[in-house]
Amino acid sequence: MKKMLRTLTPVALAVLGVCLSSGAMANAVNPAKSAKASLSVSKEDNLDQIIVKYRNDRMNAEAFASASGKQNELVNLQAQRLGKLQQISAGMGVAFTVKRQLATGGWVYKASAGLKTSQMLSLAKKLAASDSSVEYAEPDYIMRRLAVPTDPFYATNQWDMQDAPKQPGAINLPAAWDITQGKGIVVAVADTGYVPHEDLTANLVPAQGGTAGQYGYNFITDYNKARLPKPQTGSSVRGPDAIDMGDWSDGTGCAAEDSTWHGTHVAGTIAAVANNGKGISGVAPLAKVLPLRVLGMCGGTTSDISDAVAWSAGLTVPNMPVNTTKANVVNLSLGGIHACSRTTAAAFQSVMSAGTIVVVAAGNESIDAKLSSPANCPGVITVASNDIAGARSSYSNYGGTVTIAAPGGGFTTASDLIYSTLPSGKTSYTAMTSTEVNAYGTMAGTSQATPHVAGVIALMLSVNPKLTQAQVKDILMKPSRRPPANCPACGAGIIDATAAVNAAKAQ
Repeated sequence: MKKMLRTLTPVALAVLGVCLSSGAMANAVNPAKSAKASLSVSKEDNLDQIIVKYRNDRMNAEAFASASGKQNELVNLQAQRLGKLQQISAGMGVAFTVKRQLATGGWVYKASAGLKTSQMLSLAKKLAASDSSVEYAEPDYIMRRLAVPTDPFYATNQWDMQDAPKQPGAINLPAAWDITQGKGIVVAVADTGYVPHEDLTANLVPAQGGTAGQYGYNFITDYNKARLPKPQTGSSVRGPDAIDMGDWSDGTGCAAEDSTWHGTHVAGTIAAVANNGKGISGVAPLAKVLPLRVLGMCGGTTSDISDAVAWSAGLTVPNMPVNTTKANVVNLSLGGIHACSRTTAAAFQSVMSAGTIVVVAAGNESIDAKLSSPANCPGVITVASNDIAGARSSYSNYGGTVTIAAPGGGFTTASDLIYSTLPSGKTSYTAMTSTEVNAYGTMAGTSQATPHVAGVIALMLSVNPKLTQAQVKDILMKPSRRPPANCPACGAGIIDATAAVNAAKAQ
């Protein structure tokens, strides 16, 4: 088993949601109280993109137009659509341009300036009502990570992966490892990307079309949010390598904060390398992680996230190569406070139909998860957080949309946090030393609960790869453990890794 390399000092924590543009700080003793207060005073996001899905549009329309010699027809059609959008938005002081088509068939239009969420919602409703060719129109919502960051390998710090009799809030993992460790399964992590941590890189999927030492794929379109060089042609910086360049903010556009390295922490919980004499072990240490960078400075857009999820499942995304390393599971430790968008729902349904299991965080606002997206999207596996004693974490969302609970940390004691791979630099990846890159640390949140479930699903699929989304959901719920402490509206209970793997094997 692995031994501790270093211990980090606890710091303040932040509860994040789509409407929390102020990134409210919370007291470590009672994060839920601060979360509710933050929701009541939060400001609207400024959104600069709208998604419009037209009836009877071809998927991958640009490729079809190019192949059939109908580029001019598409250009003329888009000019008509832009004219209608400009007519409806007259008086708002913005101009729109066509950005791209999504995997779901919808089109992204970018405004010359940001509009409040309520303004963009109003514009979307007016456009859909005035144009019968519009199937739906909706804001391109901003999503944010759902961790509650702090700072305090297996035997000493990873209480979450122990036997349930020893640790009431744990996932009962050791006996499952006697059956499988997830070999042959790929888990996509749609998040901030990865940092090349020495306890993780051996289990990362190499970047398709990239070079040695690159992993995954970047789906952040905007070069400023991605902190990548401005492209010489076009406007998108999507491409090979999901390297996390840092999501710190100086307070421009969103609350000032240090980089979180959130995606690296999540990926470590899923598949940090085991038995290498370093750090920690992931839930599925023989599985592979496909990092998808969708969250940058100030979060990420619905359009980028939905395309990344679709791509991970091997589906066609316009102007992107088809993914040759299809993910069996996709982990989304992110969200915001709004209804499930039509774009997100369509992407998830296509992905689940293609055989990829979708697992999402319930959210950290201590409210009904039906108010948090993508936790409220149809068919997904929604994960709440429990603490070290097996009670619902005070910040965790709850309710009928929750499928199951898993360890996310609860701040009840100094050790009631989730320990994983966590670089310690405050800004850019390129500014970190090797020691900072390969550090470990703690976070808490439904962001941390979700990868425990994604990892267990990887174990289940390694013994029964034909399981569908519905079957996985059913297996997770039926043998789950009754929470040993107060965990109301935590779904079926706390996930039991060993029982779930045995049930999957017997299916």
